[in-house]
Amino acid sequence: MSIEAKRSCKQLPWYFGAGFLMAWMALFYAIVIPLSNSLPNGLKVAEEIEKPGEFVAERAEILLLEIDRMGPRVAGDVANEVVIYDFLLNEIEKIRSEMVTDLFELEVDVQHVSGSYMRDQLMNVYRGVQNVIVKLSAKNSNSTSYLLLNSHTDTKPGAWGAGDDAFMVVVMLEVLRQMSISEKTFLHPIVFLFNGAEEQSLLAAHGFITQHKWATSCKTVINLEGSSGGRELLFQSGPNHPWLMRHYRNSVKHPFATTLAEEIFQAGLIPSDTDFRIFRDYGPVPGLDMATVKNGFVYHTKFDRWALISQDSLQNSGDNILALTRSISNAEEMYDIEAYSEGHSVFFDFLGLFFIYYYESTGVALNMSFSLGGILVVCVSLWRMSRVSCENVSTLACEFGIFLLLAVFGFLLAFGFPLLMSVLYDAGDRTMTYFSNSWLLIGIFICPSLIGLVLPTTLYLTLRTKVCEL
Repeated sequence: MSIEAKRSCKQLPWYFGAGFLMAWMALFYAIVIPLSNSLPNGLKVAEEIEKPGEFVAERAEILLLEIDRMGPRVAGDVANEVVIYDFLLNEIEKIRSEMVTDLFELEVDVQHVSGSYMRDQLMNVYRGVQNVIVKLSAKNSNSTSYLLLNSHTDTKPGAWGAGDDAFMVVVMLEVLRQMSISEKTFLHPIVFLFNGAEEQSLLAAHGFITQHKWATSCKTVINLEGSSGGRELLFQSGPNHPWLMRHYRNSVKHPFATTLAEEIFQAGLIPSDTDFRIFRDYGPVPGLDMATVKNGFVYHTKFDRWALISQDSLQNSGDNILALTRSISNAEEMYDIEAYSEGHSVFFDFLGLFFIYYYESTGVALNMSFSLGGILVVCVSLWRMSRVSCENVSTLACEFGIFLLLAVFGFLLAFGFPLLMSVLYDAGDRTMTYFSNSWLLIGIFICPSLIGLVLPTTLYLTLRTKVCEL
């Protein structure tokens, strides 16, 4: 080999690799993180005159503080059955007093329901579960297809529940208010369900969808959940109603969604569930399941308080849910949703800038096309390398196979090492360590994952070089 060839094959110094990694990290923190944390400015009550028809975050925040002061609201206790019940009826009457009565009708019903159902091979029996239900309809509408919005008023024992789920309760109240004072009517009545027993095995949702007089007319649901502020994630859809994705794409101002979250949630990897399951299985009512996902460390604890939720977060969710409610309540598909049951959809947003969705069948075709295209590129590359290097194609293919196996093994280690760290922290009674400072995630999980990713290839190349030198 000539001196020029040897120089061209000389490896770059190690710090080029470190610089490459640092450049990607810089892009991540300069672009991805700011866009991920980007929220619209909360609209003040004083600004409502200048921006009619928009969600007012300050009013929702005031209501959220009132609910927060009630403390834990466990199904069956006074706070959940009396205090927040009176609060909701009072706020609903305030909305009625502001409503454009020439255009809209507002009906309120309080449901006390008993029943039972099987869930996960366990019989759930309930008695006297309470729901506060509001139906808003346009006087010029004759539709018998209703849009259902759902959130829950109860909390886990000891949890204050500002994020789970008072956040969505006040968002629904403000959406109800904006829809009722608007000069724009809508085709389909909207049912607002403030259910009183979600944390107790989803009981109130079951009582509503199986026994309430309006339940059979509810054709689509927007289920609203939360942890404690931030952006709300669309993590379940349908099933088999991609037209909902079209309305989400066309109406939502701040998209945040991923099919990956749906796959993880429905695989049971997250030890939680939502009312969406009840509506889907016992209605059956298709829809969208959305939840705020920030500050997960306070989820179902006494630290889930009003102070952790910003006006900007309320504005983000309020903008999206109000726009989505307006869009679906005017959807022609609502007249006969079964006619639009066309298969599951794949969906995701791009850095919150825009939303993409396509049919599952399209996703299968794309995956197969890219896979075949990738195999073709590999074959052509191996052939070209053999022509340039004068090496046998089979030798190069064998080398490629080795590196492919190393990459797969590294991928498995990239998952395995963080899991091992989790087991070690659990064993040392330090399970929640990384919640004290978010930057600890880098050392506890990200670094072990990166080490696992590069370890097999690094060891192979190092050992092979030593063997060659011998």
